Amino acid sequence: MRVTFRGVRGSVPWMLPEASAHGCNTACIEIVDETRRRVLVLDAGSGIVGVRPDPSAHVAVVFTHYHWDHLLGLPFFAPLNDPRCPLTMHAPAIAAYDPAWLETLFGVPFYPAPYASLPNRPVPRLVTPGPVAIEGFDVTALALNHPGGAFAYRVRGAAGDFVYATDHEFGDRAFDEQLGTFIRGAAAVVLDAHFTPAERPRHAGWGHSDWQQCATFAASHAVGALYLFHHKPGRTDAELRAIEAAARQVFAGTHAAREGHAFSI
Repeated sequence: MRVTFRGVRGSVPWMLPEASAHGCNTACIEIVDETRRRVLVLDAGSGIVGVRPDPSAHVAVVFTHYHWDHLLGLPFFAPLNDPRCPLTMHAPAIAAYDPAWLETLFGVPFYPAPYASLPNRPVPRLVTPGPVAIEGFDVTALALNHPGGAFAYRVRGAAGDFVYATDHEFGDRAFDEQLGTFIRGAAAVVLDAHFTPAERPRHAGWGHSDWQQCATFAASHAVGALYLFHHKPGRTDAELRAIEAAARQVFAGTHAAREGHAFSI
């Protein structure tokens, strides 16, 4: 199973030359099971534009929540215009869920082609916490602490599990304890590190965490590798390298997620 980061930023895609090495697209991760020709796409931020699966591959798009930075690339996702591609969508049943979200996203005046007019338009299947049947992938969902709700996903791989747990704010014991159990022993974990420790106190309730919280949490739960994710827009490559170095003093297996980086599990 091959994991590729297609977008690693939070909030908005904002291109700066001094931030280009880590990438400037918003959240999207592509997981490819090459032996079974299946693709799992986690979130549809602007990074999803770079996901170009083979038309014959089975593709499943899974959303963590409905904030713009996790949806804004969906209208430009190539398989929606290719009826040859077997495509499904999986949407979380969270407090912010609105059955009209998809029609709104594609509706006038926001987009020129209504969702109903697209050549390939799957009906989203609702996801609830617990095991989820997603096109041959072994996936489990967990609720996170985020305004309006959000889900984390754990995906089983041949050489270990991958956990995607962005858009979580540490500090609520009930959520944090469940997340700790959820990530324990995973081969690779993605956590929300939008803020620095100095920035976070001014943004309580925004639904995001800092790199120090992430590194401490990973160190306490026996994970193989930690990927800091949802980087603040405009955070430069030099700043992210400094954050990565500081986080490695807490948990040696820490990486600042980079667009285009891939690994197998």
